[in-house]
Amino acid sequence: MALETKSSETKTSEIKLRWQAQDGEDLTVIASAIQDGIVKVADMNFDQQGRYFTLILSRFRWEIGDYGKGERIGAALRIDSVLSIRLRGINRANPDAVAVLLSIEFVPENEPPGGTLRLIFAGGGEIALQVECIEVLLLDASPARGGRARPDHGLDKPANPDNVAS
Repeated sequence: MALETKSSETKTSEIKLRWQAQDGEDLTVIASAIQDGIVKVADMNFDQQGRYFTLILSRFRWEIGDYGKGERIGAALRIDSVLSIRLRGINRANPDAVAVLLSIEFVPENEPPGGTLRLIFAGGGEIALQVECIEVLLLDASPARGGRARPDHGLDKPANPDNVAS
């Protein structure tokens, strides 16, 4: 994986990511950085002629470690070598709608290196990109800003075995 961080000083809020994924392991690292990214439907674009898909997102900066309310940063995600795209549960008719990106995963074909990159959104939305190979770039593009709240999936809470539906 080509990993690069840029910082003019040592302040955490000034560090910007520029990560490239070319295999499944690299993609896992990018998936962790984009988890809980907020995406406007209008900021999703497939260029069929150029064979790439882009989206602009406001991502939560999980990598800084000091969560509190955390920070968000504007970022771009570009996926190259895209052959086709399928959308499920994402209404392109409302460009102002927002979606929360939960994960990105790769499902390989029988003949590597091709397969399907799945962008999975909260509420059941999904974008499936048929790709020749994994070529993904994550680039932080704006200054970080304070977050309103830390995303919470309820995973910190212990399971309650007494809370059984009757």
